Amino acid sequence: MRETRLRASGLLTPTPAGPRVTVSLDTVHLRRDASGRVTGSRRSTGSVADEAAKDVAVLLTDVAARIGATVDGLQSAVATVDEWRDGAGLPVARRGDLLARVETAGGPVLLGTVGYGEPSGLVPALPWGDLAGLARAPDAGPPDDWRQRPLVLSAAPTAVLVAGAAFSLTSRGGRETAQRLAGRRVLPALTVRDLPAAPPGHDRDDLGNPAETRTLVDAGRICPPPPWHEGMPRGRAVWDHDAAACGPPPLARLDLTGPDLAVPSGAVELLWCVEGLQRYHGDGTVRLRCVARTTDRPDDRFLVVLRGRPIHLLRQARGLAGSRTAVYSDSDVTTRSLVLASAAELEGAAHAVVTVRTP
Repeated sequence: MRETRLRASGLLTPTPAGPRVTVSLDTVHLRRDASGRVTGSRRSTGSVADEAAKDVAVLLTDVAARIGATVDGLQSAVATVDEWRDGAGLPVARRGDLLARVETAGGPVLLGTVGYGEPSGLVPALPWGDLAGLARAPDAGPPDDWRQRPLVLSAAPTAVLVAGAAFSLTSRGGRETAQRLAGRRVLPALTVRDLPAAPPGHDRDDLGNPAETRTLVDAGRICPPPPWHEGMPRGRAVWDHDAAACGPPPLARLDLTGPDLAVPSGAVELLWCVEGLQRYHGDGTVRLRCVARTTDRPDDRFLVVLRGRPIHLLRQARGLAGSRTAVYSDSDVTTRSLVLASAAELEGAAHAVVTVRTP
């Protein structure tokens, strides 16, 4: 069996003369045996006139124009379009991702999203509604009772918690923890699923194993860890042409679902993660520095720092609000906004440290 994988990658950098876009194309032809295992590959030269390369250039120029019309501070943007083609060279699946780094008055933030199908919908899918508020520094003070108000994490900071929790259950050491806790309800009614790297319509990974969705947490209950095969999660192998071997996907694809909940009145909303500091720490904690506001004073922005273990923070979840959003940065997570307990409750349960900082 034969198939072709095409990747068009692009980088946009601002220059005094305007945005500069560079695009490259990589085409790899794979061979599979009867079991579906990839046995080899060869690379061929592609033309940047290919449709996927054109799509990447359009994505980058569109996102630069949209950001420039909202805030002044685009540092760079990258976009990728992956195509899976059959033995006749006909496309059978497409996946695109888009990531922009923007310098704002509150610090650098990442805007990223991902999706299957035509990539033209990626730019509108970015959270433009809140971006304009980053044009000025978050210099307002929080209300006096902010510690008693519920916390609501938008999709971007929620994705960091989901990725951290998934890693704590699927890493080599975390698998032992997941096995020990299997069947126990340690979270509220949240479900975390690990999605295959293979696109829709591909039922095998590159080692020939079934590429199935696996549930890590089912309505709050820890599931047994998924089996491994040749040093990686079964069903997640991806062929690397340069190494001539399979390896795990560069990013896990995760999905969070849970009970519906409206955003509480007066809640403290953590909108954007500010970059430039270490998020994940060796002791298992995450530290998020976020631009925040309250729902009753949406024009006043301030900085909140949230630190704790992802699993412990998710234990204090009340539900999910808003629409589902695909977040793509240092993780690939589809989620809604996460409604948490108040800072006072989180700290009272020794599950987090929450502070307000000046820029």
